Amino acid sequence: METLNNPLVTIATSMYNVEEYVVQNIESLLAQTYKNLEIILVDDGSPDKSGEIADFYASKDSRIKVVHQNNTGLGGGRNTAIDIATGDYITFVDADDYLCPDFVEYMLSLIITQNADMAISKNCFTTSDMEQVKTLITETYTPEKAMEEFFFPNIRLGAWNKIYSMEFLHKYSIRFVPELKTGEGLEFITRAASKANKIAVGNKKAYVYRLNNANSATTKANVERQGIGSLETMAYIGRNLSMPYPNVQLAYRWHLWNCYRYCLRQIVDSSTKKEYASLYKECISYLRHNAPSIMLSKVRFRLKVEAVAVLFSPVLYARLQIAQKKHRLNK
Repeated sequence: METLNNPLVTIATSMYNVEEYVVQNIESLLAQTYKNLEIILVDDGSPDKSGEIADFYASKDSRIKVVHQNNTGLGGGRNTAIDIATGDYITFVDADDYLCPDFVEYMLSLIITQNADMAISKNCFTTSDMEQVKTLITETYTPEKAMEEFFFPNIRLGAWNKIYSMEFLHKYSIRFVPELKTGEGLEFITRAASKANKIAVGNKKAYVYRLNNANSATTKANVERQGIGSLETMAYIGRNLSMPYPNVQLAYRWHLWNCYRYCLRQIVDSSTKKEYASLYKECISYLRHNAPSIMLSKVRFRLKVEAVAVLFSPVLYARLQIAQKKHRLNK
């Protein structure tokens, strides 16, 4: 590893069926203003030409390492990157997203100046919002505050748009749980935050999150992976994450409630009410039964309003969310 005056930063991208976007992704990594990089591209058994494209770029730039492996899922691909990384710090980029040129420079400045185990940015560009924030801020979160913000979520979920100390990840053996069907990023960041000395936080947009990838797992309705998978992930977190703080427990309960809402939306969006009749009824029952506690708890007013709407008609609200999602994608 390099000295902390010029630390080596590992950028890890796990690729699966993203040949349409991976060139823009890799080009954005190579265009970083911070040059002391190790770029790990994991071809996670991709059936398209993603691996070939990665090999081409590796032949042009010695900072790139390519790993070809059988499909293990996003978490498994990222674990491969962690295991072979030699950087002082590591950041993850989804293969269909891309970075602004100053992303690494900005995130590195956050984590080093605050002497933190991890750093996050509250904001990111999206394919429908490319306007930069007007005023830049830097602050520090405690583990309690970070976990609360992740669960509500007031910050974009996922392991991306964040940077981690490699020494910290190794010290606490923090890895992704490959068995999780979805939400592996939420599990990773909440567990990391729970162990961190502190979390450096900025608000500058330097990461571009793609909303219009028709092949993305979060774009298409999928009851098994997205709906049931999200509930399984929350159950896993509930069993394994230490949450001694009342505010974190409240945020966790809200997120679990929201996952039931998400699961119902997957069923409605995929028109599989008959196939998942028992789960459909369970979601409606859970949402209505727990909506009053959400309404009476110390959550933001907008969340209280959503709870009222769900209590009135969970299915109607699910259809409204589906329509809003399609509108955003069309934009």
